[in-house]
Amino acid sequence: MANPQDILRRIARKLAPLVLVSLGIFACIELFAWLTYALASADKVDLASLARITPPVRHPTEAGALHSIAEWPADRDRGEFRQAPVFDVAVLNGDLPPVADRLPVNPLVVTPPHQFGPYGGTWTRMATGPSDIGVISARLAYDGLVRWDPMGTEVLPNLATHWEIGEEGRTYTFFLRKGVRWSDGHPFTADDLVFWYEDVLQNKDLTPAIDMQYMHEGEMVKLEKVDDHTIRFRFAGPNGLFLKFMASNLSYVMVEYPAHFLKNYHPRYVSEEVLKQQQLERGMDFWHQVFKDVKDWRTPETPRIWGWTCTAPPPARPAVFTRNPYYWKVDAEGRQLPYIDKITFDIYDIETINLKAINGEMNMQSRHINLPNYPLFMANQKAGGYKVYHWIDGGDGTMSLTLNLNHKDPVLREIFQDRRFRIALSYAMDREQINHANFFGLGEPRQVAPPPQSAWYNEAYLKAYTEHDPAEANRLLDEMGLTERNEDGIRLRPDGDPLVINLESTSTQSAMARLFEMTAAQWTAVGVKTKVKMTARQLYRERRNSRLCDVHVWGGAGEIIPVLDPRWFMPYSTSSFQGLDYALWYRTGGERGELPPEPMRKCLDLFAQISRTMDEAKQIELFHKIIDINREELYVIGSVGGIPIIFIVADNFKNFPEVAVGCWPLRTPGATAPEIYAIDETGGA
Repeated sequence: MANPQDILRRIARKLAPLVLVSLGIFACIELFAWLTYALASADKVDLASLARITPPVRHPTEAGALHSIAEWPADRDRGEFRQAPVFDVAVLNGDLPPVADRLPVNPLVVTPPHQFGPYGGTWTRMATGPSDIGVISARLAYDGLVRWDPMGTEVLPNLATHWEIGEEGRTYTFFLRKGVRWSDGHPFTADDLVFWYEDVLQNKDLTPAIDMQYMHEGEMVKLEKVDDHTIRFRFAGPNGLFLKFMASNLSYVMVEYPAHFLKNYHPRYVSEEVLKQQQLERGMDFWHQVFKDVKDWRTPETPRIWGWTCTAPPPARPAVFTRNPYYWKVDAEGRQLPYIDKITFDIYDIETINLKAINGEMNMQSRHINLPNYPLFMANQKAGGYKVYHWIDGGDGTMSLTLNLNHKDPVLREIFQDRRFRIALSYAMDREQINHANFFGLGEPRQVAPPPQSAWYNEAYLKAYTEHDPAEANRLLDEMGLTERNEDGIRLRPDGDPLVINLESTSTQSAMARLFEMTAAQWTAVGVKTKVKMTARQLYRERRNSRLCDVHVWGGAGEIIPVLDPRWFMPYSTSSFQGLDYALWYRTGGERGELPPEPMRKCLDLFAQISRTMDEAKQIELFHKIIDINREELYVIGSVGGIPIIFIVADNFKNFPEVAVGCWPLRTPGATAPEIYAIDETGGA
């Protein structure tokens, strides 16, 4: 008699095309979910237990679990360098210099966690549109002067071999790796950074507003060229956070401007007639549009220092990125990196991407992998020829619910600004129910706070007001004076209208719709009528910026290193949705916006102290005071966090760590060195 699992599997395969036609992709996923449940039941497998499967017990600090770096010894024979076979013919024909001549004097040595190589293969990825492919520049080509280690605990050398912090934190001197070349073979030197600083950062057309991370003590950072391979940043006062900012995002942005190439599109170096001709050829109105277009990752002729450069941009399907012959890293045995020949991106909607992941049609990806499909991913690992890896959430995955404290409606504004209202809504949430219904019990109730893996962890705030206590929620709302209710049990505002609010987010967050609906129902249960409002991203942005949204729903911000993006702890940036007018006041030095309440101003003052403090232990101590204020005020309400970041990794995809920290500040998966990923069709070690 046939195995019931095999029968159901055959049924699923036969029905899939019919369902795709008649019901659409989303319905297909729902059907697969039912079939997977039936399949599991037929074999006496508890799907709930399946959802709680964790990766093999292997702590990431074990030897070999993560990559390591070193410098190529000056006395080591350069004849040991080897190249990818795809370059052999070009070198023999004289079209490309020998590998030893393409590498720097001191290439960075990256030792992979599992095996050396092999060379070759294509890393197949999927995106939702051409702009989504741009993820390569920030995440897969995460190559700045410095970078984070995979766990977000240490800043590592990269294009800079080392650095010195002087004058009590007022100067940062970086020593560049000698002999690094752009992908066209031209030397990378300090002049490229000077070009970025003088002709991009300080050009009003290219940079209308200077990022606040370049400002300190009210003055913009100064850049000095010490020599061809040494640069120095100088600040008006001690800057205790600059190195962290450099590792997270600043230093890879600085090195994206090959001066020898981009000067040909800049008014400081070419005539107006030439610029006009360039605009005409590209159908653009201004020179800076041409400059930005040329600099964009889609322009194949623009030199890069990345491991792979774009050789077939959209509308090509797939878009193709091909290995850089001048990439400046090697493995411990002298092989020039990267190992993989090409990265391709094909474009599909999110549902199709998830179906293809279930079917084993991608090498390695986490982006657009939807957690609601988690049981399917787990159940189909063997059939799909992949494994599901669970990375540590560095804070990005915690959903934040931010009440608009600068609401245009004065009545709602007064209600929202009462801390008792925010705390009551937090108590009204049944996070355990939300966790099991939306995240298969993988997460845990928490506020938007540094996670346990963080050096900045604060347990008291992480768990504050996270119990499901509707009685306490009702007590706090009554204490506010919101005691009158209509016939439907909805509380009345001070002006007599029903207290109705909207949970607002973008349609791109549709996978979280059930979470939003459950939260709305739980708030309605304590008399605060709550509706879910999903809108297109542009419309949502317009409503948000007009201070018309009631409650914004958004993701975390890498709280594992909270000083890098403290948006949810204070009105720090244009992403501090809890108080955009307060943030405007902060960013304009009080010239615009609205004066924040005293506790928020205290947080901003403490953060200013942190930015001037060179001792990280002291920084952490000061940030805990900011956390204490947030625990008291609860400006932002958290939901469920600690949800593993799910990666689908093909069995033949090697050197990908089983466990690392995943978050935006670490440019996940960039901090795990994609240049040492490998595709091994033989099975490998």
